[in-house]
Amino acid sequence: MKINSIQLLRAVAVILVVHVHAIDLQEAYTVSYQQKFFFLENFGAIGVDLFFAISGFIISYVASNYFGGHDGLDFLKKRFLRINPIYYVASVCYMVLFCFYDQFYPLTAVLYGWRDTLVMLPVLNSQKWLAPILVVGWSLSYEWWFYCLFFFLILFRTKYKTLLLLLVIPALVAIGQIVKPADFRLIFYTNPIMLEFLFGVIIFWLYRHAKVATGIAWLLVVLGIGGYIYNVWHGFGNISELSSVTSGTGSMKRVWMWGLPSACILAGCIFLEKKGVWTRLWNNRLGLLIGDASYSIYLTHYTFFYLLAQIYARTGYFMNADVSIIVHMVLAVAVGIFFYYKVEQPLIKLLHSPKPKPPVPPVHTAMP
Repeated sequence: MKINSIQLLRAVAVILVVHVHAIDLQEAYTVSYQQKFFFLENFGAIGVDLFFAISGFIISYVASNYFGGHDGLDFLKKRFLRINPIYYVASVCYMVLFCFYDQFYPLTAVLYGWRDTLVMLPVLNSQKWLAPILVVGWSLSYEWWFYCLFFFLILFRTKYKTLLLLLVIPALVAIGQIVKPADFRLIFYTNPIMLEFLFGVIIFWLYRHAKVATGIAWLLVVLGIGGYIYNVWHGFGNISELSSVTSGTGSMKRVWMWGLPSACILAGCIFLEKKGVWTRLWNNRLGLLIGDASYSIYLTHYTFFYLLAQIYARTGYFMNADVSIIVHMVLAVAVGIFFYYKVEQPLIKLLHSPKPKPPVPPVHTAMP
């Protein structure tokens, strides 16, 4: 069963991320009203927090009945085929474009970039940060850490995955808060940002086991949107900065200021759809298309904006600042949808196509 409200929220999440990077592109050349509108400039980064909560829900939804080694390996295989090949293709596209325009980029940075792109989880004691080829790839490292935690629960055949995640993830976070490790690997594995996946897990449990009244669902949506408005109006410090998350210094604040309202919106929308409210909205064709293509849009928009930056460096910036943000967003979404149809879907189909069975030799029977 496909939950359309989740697809719509994936569309919202990726549009938010595209918006923040569209402003980054524009403000390198001119000043827009949007970048000066209270604290809107970096607010779009909250889309990642919405993605994390959605992932917590989806993984619980599709794998809650997985048990044992065979199911665990099947889970990892499916996650790898769904996430990594497209990510590697998008990273190669960015690297080719980047090397074309910047042939003097340090070789060590390239090597570190591919290390973090291919391995994704920090394993080397010399590692001090996450630096994948595609900057947006940092979030996939935390996705994979959540997948690994879920895999261990599948492996040990536990029936109460939600309960154990409610114990394991906060325990890891608590260890990090108490010990305050200097080793980046420990900082990564105990990062409070993982609590945002836990929000999605809890929402799944409520979706499966509890009856949530329509009024409560509306309240959750209102609280979530109110939290978003509060952030834009009053600010959120430096929690939008990547270093604030990966270092863990701003992660807890980000969880409460961005993760919690995102989870409220996610829960409210899911429960409203379950109650049959806003049916026409959840079936919006454009929203569902952007939601389906959200991963491709997420992976390709940064490369597209880099290409635009190179063009503007040669031609000059020739559009109105605020109009350009919208134009760039529309174009980036269109490029991502094109990538979705021409690369992501064919690649997934290829990787999931069943292997052809060997021909069965004919059986000859002797005539009596």
